[in-house]
Amino acid sequence: MSIERQLSEAFERDARNRICPPGLDARMAAEYRQLAAQQRGEPFMRSKGKSTKMLLIAIIVVVICGFGYAGNKLLFADQKDRLAVHYQTDQQLQLEPSDVEKIRGSLAAVKGHLAPGDTAVVYLRDYELKIQDTPVVLGIQNPVILQPDSWRAVLKEHRVKERLPDSLAGGFTLEEGMEGSPYQITFGADAYRLMDEMKAESKETGSRVLWRKSDPPADRPLVPYTSVYRNASQDTIYVTWEVAGGNGDGDVKVFQAAPPSTVYEEIALGGITAHYLRHDQALFGQSRMQQDVTWLQQSGDQTIVYHVQSDSETLTKEQLVQAAQGLPR
Repeated sequence: MSIERQLSEAFERDARNRICPPGLDARMAAEYRQLAAQQRGEPFMRSKGKSTKMLLIAIIVVVICGFGYAGNKLLFADQKDRLAVHYQTDQQLQLEPSDVEKIRGSLAAVKGHLAPGDTAVVYLRDYELKIQDTPVVLGIQNPVILQPDSWRAVLKEHRVKERLPDSLAGGFTLEEGMEGSPYQITFGADAYRLMDEMKAESKETGSRVLWRKSDPPADRPLVPYTSVYRNASQDTIYVTWEVAGGNGDGDVKVFQAAPPSTVYEEIALGGITAHYLRHDQALFGQSRMQQDVTWLQQSGDQTIVYHVQSDSETLTKEQLVQAAQGLPR
C-alpha cells in the first residue's frame, strides 16, 4: 500500500476520535497526495480557483518537538477566518533524553556549516523515523540575524502590521530579529528527494550523518517573523508572528504533534483564549526545554498566529504569560 494511501486512511481512522475544523483531514490528505506526486515528477491537476498554497510536509513533520503526524490525545484546536490550527500528542514522539541530546548535537553541527540564510535537510541513520509509515524529515536553518533598527526596516518592507515593542514585562529588551521561527523549519519541495539520496549514500558509505541544502519554498502558507528579547540573566523570549491570509489564496491548515509528556493549559489573555504548552524534547534552541504561549488573532485581512516562546530552563510559566500579556493588541 502506498504512503499516500496509508496517510489518507490514517486521517479517516482518526477523524472519528478527534475534534477538527470541518474538512481538515480530507484536504490535508489530498494536498499530501498532490505534493508527493509533484516530488516524483508526476503532473497533477488543480481545480480552477483552488489555492496553490499547501501545508508543506515540513510543517507537518517538523513540529514543536521536531517530529510529526499521527496522535492520540487532542491538546487543542483553534480557528480564525481561513486558518485552522490543531495540536495533539503522539506516543511515538516520546524520546529518551540522551537521544534528544544526540539529535540536537547533530543538528547543531550541521548548522555550523551553513551560511546565514541557508536551510539544510539532515539525514540521521540512527534516527530514521517514520510516523504512520511516512518518513520524518529533520533539518536545521541558520537564520540571518538583524539588529533592532534593521529588523524594524525589514518588518516595514514586508508590511507587517503588528507593533514591535522595545521591551517586554519582566525586564526583557529587544536585541535582534530574524525571518523564520526558532522552532519550525520550512523546507522546499525537494526535501524528500534529498532524503532518498542521502539514505542511498549512507548505505554505500556507512555515513551516519548526512545533510544537503534545501531550496527555500517558493510560496509559504505561513510567513514567520521572530523578535528576540533577553533579560539581564540572558533568558530569551522569542515573539513570533506567523502571518496567513490577505492574498486570497485559500485556507491554511496547520497540524502539529507533540510528545505525550507535553503540559497543556488553556489560559485567558486579556479577553483572548490562549494556549500554554511546555515540554523538554525541543530539538532547537539553547536547551531541551520549550515553553509556548500561543493564540490566533485577526488583523484586518490577515490571521496572525502569535507565539511567545522560551528555551530558558529557569523562566517560569508566570513570567512567560506576563510577557505575552504585555504585547500590544
